[in-house]
Amino acid sequence: MKGWLKENAIRALESCGFHARIGLRVLEQKSLITVSLDQKLGMHDHIEEMGQNIVRRSNPDEPIQHSRLWIQEEIEEVLGDDLVNEATRAITLGILSWPVKDNLCFGNMKKLRLLDVVCPFDNLSEVDQSFSNALRFLRWQNYPHCYLPKTFQASNLVALEMPKSRIKQLWGEGERKVLKNLRFLDFRFLKLMTLDCGLLPNLESLNLGSCCRLVELRAPIGCLKKLVYLGLCNCSGIKSLSFIKQLESLQVLDLRNLYLKEFPDILPEHSNWNLLELYFSGNYIEELPSSIGNLQKLVSLDLRFCNKLKSLPQSMYSLRCLKRLDIQNTVIEELSEDLGYLEALEILILKGTRVKHLPDSICKLKHLKTLLLEDCKALMKLPEDLGLLQSLQKLSLSHCRIRDVPSSICKLKSLRKLYLLKCDQLEELPEKLGHLECLEELDIRGTIISHLPRNLSLLKNLKIMQRYERYERIPLYTVSQVCTSMHHLHGWTHTRDSAHFPLEKKNKRCNL
Repeated sequence: MKGWLKENAIRALESCGFHARIGLRVLEQKSLITVSLDQKLGMHDHIEEMGQNIVRRSNPDEPIQHSRLWIQEEIEEVLGDDLVNEATRAITLGILSWPVKDNLCFGNMKKLRLLDVVCPFDNLSEVDQSFSNALRFLRWQNYPHCYLPKTFQASNLVALEMPKSRIKQLWGEGERKVLKNLRFLDFRFLKLMTLDCGLLPNLESLNLGSCCRLVELRAPIGCLKKLVYLGLCNCSGIKSLSFIKQLESLQVLDLRNLYLKEFPDILPEHSNWNLLELYFSGNYIEELPSSIGNLQKLVSLDLRFCNKLKSLPQSMYSLRCLKRLDIQNTVIEELSEDLGYLEALEILILKGTRVKHLPDSICKLKHLKTLLLEDCKALMKLPEDLGLLQSLQKLSLSHCRIRDVPSSICKLKSLRKLYLLKCDQLEELPEKLGHLECLEELDIRGTIISHLPRNLSLLKNLKIMQRYERYERIPLYTVSQVCTSMHHLHGWTHTRDSAHFPLEKKNKRCNL
């Protein structure tokens, strides 16, 4: 699983009966694995090699005795053998080209728990249609058949992931096998038109993103009681979403890019729904129903690119658990003074809206960490008490028409990033801006600021991005002289005794 996303690895490991979250945390604490910033698992080559040696050392020349297979030649040898294999537990195939061998058979692997295959359509179309009934985790990207094998009982299957496959239905020829242990189903980018959820009584995660031909989800009353995640992004052909109302355990709902003109009838009439995240971007609604206020546990609301949305209902300001609100690229012109009641809000994204002014109550958001106001062309002034946002770490005003920045901004002791790119009406910054001890990035490109406050020189970790100008009267020098000249003409150098920093452009490419 080196290179896997952490959450995907957890899902696979839990499917096979491991306590994955605790186990991965222990391995990370012991420095046996790493987790990158983008949440991918890593492992030192020597540790990986040691694990492979452990698997192979007992029977180095007999791959049929190995518990895990990852070498192409050995997999071909084992799958081409008619002998019953009771040793192999996991197979991973991540190759782009693999010669077709019609005698390859996964059904002989009686104790195979994990099968992970990524292959082109045409390469494995002749493979024997059989899987081990011991399988718990099955991921096959570009699976070449329209149905699961008839001989496959799937009674132990916990996770089934077949994105970009030819699957049209779970079973063919009128079969209706109930998958009682299935918890995770990923059918993204498929051509299926309907899905019978009655066969999936214990499903927790259902991802049908980009199934453009999907028309109907058959969800009888009482089924999908354990469903926590539902992804229907880009499923624009689906006719009815009313079944969502009965999903009492649902926490994450993805309805992006369905091109809906009205908000669907999915919200409950009570406030006990468990929904935490609602993704609704790319739809054509003009307003939200007042019942949105019933989602009292909602943490994240994504309404970006709903480019006909004109306003937010008053009831929405009662969402006391809301931490992230994204309404970028809507046509909203005004926010209510009740915005201050969203006391848990940490991220507010207003990019590309028509907001003319921010309500003074925004300064009551004590937990706000990110405020993005880029491309708010109608915004010309900021609240004077902006400095009350003590938790604010990132403030972006790029492409706005503000004429000044309130002096109270100098009280934002947590501010790390301040972006003023192409604020072409902005002439100066507050003189005490150097009091922002945590400031790391300041972008003033495209402004008409002529000088910076003297005390900015005290901020040792500050990176300043200055506007780029053309210097057409530079005489012709040697390349080294021009590079030296540009070195002093662009960028920033911190000098304690200078109120105006010389521009210094590093790594500038000079064309003579």
